[in-house]
Amino acid sequence: MALVMGIDLGTSSAKTIILDHAGHFITSATEAYPMTTPHPGWVEQMPEDWWRAVCKTIRAAIAALPPPLSAYEIKGIALSGQMNGALPIDDIGTPLRAAMLWLDGRSQMECDAANEIAGDAFRERALTILNPVNTLAKVLWLRTHEPDCYNTARYILIPKDWVRYKLTGIIATDVSDASVSGALDLFTRSWSAEILENLEVNASLFPDVLESTTIAGTITQKVSDLTGLAPGTPVCAGGGDMACMAVGSGAIKPGIVGVGIGTAGHAITFAETINDGAFNQVWPMCHSVPGAYFWLGCSYTGGASLSWLSEQFGEDYDSLTEQAAQAPPASDDLYFMPWLAGTGTPHPDTSARGGWLGLTLHHTKGHMVRALLEGVACDLRQSLDTFQKLHLPVDEIRLGEGGGKSPLWRQILVDVFAQNGRMMELGDASAIGAALIAGVGVGMFEDFDEACGVTIQTGEEVVYDRETAKRYEAYYKRYRGLYPALSGWFRQNTL
Repeated sequence: MALVMGIDLGTSSAKTIILDHAGHFITSATEAYPMTTPHPGWVEQMPEDWWRAVCKTIRAAIAALPPPLSAYEIKGIALSGQMNGALPIDDIGTPLRAAMLWLDGRSQMECDAANEIAGDAFRERALTILNPVNTLAKVLWLRTHEPDCYNTARYILIPKDWVRYKLTGIIATDVSDASVSGALDLFTRSWSAEILENLEVNASLFPDVLESTTIAGTITQKVSDLTGLAPGTPVCAGGGDMACMAVGSGAIKPGIVGVGIGTAGHAITFAETINDGAFNQVWPMCHSVPGAYFWLGCSYTGGASLSWLSEQFGEDYDSLTEQAAQAPPASDDLYFMPWLAGTGTPHPDTSARGGWLGLTLHHTKGHMVRALLEGVACDLRQSLDTFQKLHLPVDEIRLGEGGGKSPLWRQILVDVFAQNGRMMELGDASAIGAALIAGVGVGMFEDFDEACGVTIQTGEEVVYDRETAKRYEAYYKRYRGLYPALSGWFRQNTL
């Protein structure tokens, strides 16, 4: 029986999943690792933690294969990973410092200067304004603040690309991860000489760009000894977690929108072409489907907000959501801004901060938790509105992973969207998407239509309540005014 493996290097954990040739789930394993915040606005991880977690999950997934299956039935592997990180390595692949993650906001001054110099090129080629979330912004920060590291670096890699290097010994990246770096020409799907030359950035720091399904290398004997994988197993380029999420949600044709709440909240929709019609409101990205694109809406700390609240109150998610269910829709006019690491779309701003607005003596902890869930839903509703502004249909909403598994939160999502949703039968869409990319890349599936067709199943329909949706419509209109009203105050933030 032919198998494929998907490895998802997430922000908080690594997950390895194995599927068979019919798209059936066989086994999986997960291992967590920490983030560090050495200064306000800085968010880092140690790459060695990624590698230990990936190796552990590969071994565990292989060990859980039912007899007579073994690692030798695994015909291909692909990686999904947290996007927009930056890890400088030397000429033998050794990390020179901790990796700066996508949540890291330290590079605003560098972004401001870069946008002054290369703003036209960013808009015309990358369809963006450079933001601290982008990998290129972190490269510019390194050049200014850690010049020895910058000058020593042979490459600066996005997280999953370093893990793939550890598996294969080959340095490369894929079009989806590269497309949100700030340095890619989205139309040619290659690094933009215009952007890099304008900023005088060494182009050789950026590795070759491959389509997601391209075989980038094979498992080395050393890695085989360490993990149990068969030496010579092909490893495809893979994709950023959002591109893999698009595949794993079946967003490979117009009209399907994948919505999920992990560390971040996201909304994803397919596009055959891109333009600047929603410039700096939602993000255009190269799809893992060769030649295609998708649009991404993001609430950076959508799920992380609830995790933070759980830690502060010392209560688990079930306890918190039970209390939230006792509060009414719209939380008696209490609002939560889920911007604990700045705003994502449609107002990217790392100076923005989170919090509740409208607290009174009447409000309870349940109100506060429900307002948090509603705030994330409102943040994501803005992205769906922007998709429709781009004349992209929102015909079917597919709910999965993280917050989508909470009955209360998913009901809030569809009520705020005023549109029914469908639950995904299998969660972990990024890991599944990576496995499907591997399947297409090694020819186990003819194309993504076949891969998604046999694998992706939708289940329960989550039906929105019309009366509740009417209440949320007014609530949402007020929510939309929060960032514009507070943006000037946020910019006075000095941390």
